[in-house]
Amino acid sequence: MHSDNLFADDDLMFSGDEPEDSLSRDIDPWHVLIVDDEPDVHSMTRMVLGDFEFEGRPLEFTSAYSGEESIDLLKNNAGYAVVLLDVVMETNTAGLDVAHRIRNELNNQFIRVILRTGQPGFAPEHKVITELDINDYWQKAELTSRRLTTSMTTALRSYRDLRKIELNRESLAQMAKSVAHQIRNRTMTINGFAGLASRKLKDDSEILQYLETIASETARLEEIVKSVTTFASIGNCEHCSSDISSVAEKAVDLCREYAQEIGRDVLFDLALSEQKIDARPDLLEKVIVELVSNAVFFAAEQQPRVFVSTKTEGQVCTLQVRDNGTCINDADLPYIFDPFFTTRPEAVGMGLSIVNRIVSGYNWTVDVSCSDEGGAVFSVVIPL
Repeated sequence: MHSDNLFADDDLMFSGDEPEDSLSRDIDPWHVLIVDDEPDVHSMTRMVLGDFEFEGRPLEFTSAYSGEESIDLLKNNAGYAVVLLDVVMETNTAGLDVAHRIRNELNNQFIRVILRTGQPGFAPEHKVITELDINDYWQKAELTSRRLTTSMTTALRSYRDLRKIELNRESLAQMAKSVAHQIRNRTMTINGFAGLASRKLKDDSEILQYLETIASETARLEEIVKSVTTFASIGNCEHCSSDISSVAEKAVDLCREYAQEIGRDVLFDLALSEQKIDARPDLLEKVIVELVSNAVFFAAEQQPRVFVSTKTEGQVCTLQVRDNGTCINDADLPYIFDPFFTTRPEAVGMGLSIVNRIVSGYNWTVDVSCSDEGGAVFSVVIPL
């Protein structure tokens, strides 16, 4: 690949001294990873962007000369804001593979990816941008200094905004946990005094029914607080190898206990195959428990059955949970993953929201459909 025209532009000037090293300033820089197998591309990129600043912060560059080297760097440092990524390196699709691994293996949704290629035929632009969450895509022969600085500005602005959103989410989660803690303290006090008052009354006192209502509503409030705390406690979905079949078996055992508690004699039909997936076991278990317990409740009144299966095809593992009850109403379907939405008066309505939160955190997808028997089918698609 030739890079002679990589930064050809009337505005590009290479004459004179190199810009003063901006890293000497006592300012936290934006970290940029340059990934290209041509050393000249690294040199020219540093020269063109050497005095670039965004919001008063300069750039700090790190170089990688292959796709595998870049993945090693990204595994050890999640703080890169932008990666300038060549497409054709050790293989014709090395850069595309890196972009895919950044989003799906490293689960890094923050870093902005700018693809640069000298051989555009290996990577159709529309397909790449739509499927790989690419921030920008340029042919090297067309990438002038002005276009590069504009693309860098756009990428850093997007990275900054994504980080702000995540910071706000974390702040809200912390606030939710703090509020939940305060509410729990009050509900324990209310429930305690209601219990004391009931023990001082005669068995035929009409006031007892009011105190029982206070106790039951306090218990319901406790369930809401517990669900909100669970939802807020789901932080980053860390990478971890889990066997989906063993986790599913454990989750189903918990749901058997739940079925007994609510007086349902449910037949569980399992078809589980061993498959290692990228997920924390506790979060994967939470997804399965919520889906299966939901199926337990909505299974048919007579001979209730719940089916749980896992299947691997190619690079995808699918977890499916279905019941033999009545499918979800079309009017309710758009809202089933919303917090506190439920068609059960006694329920909290956070279970499927928790599922959606974990699924989104791992870049999985969850789909809802109706089975031939009429029951609901939840399918979680997990890339391998």
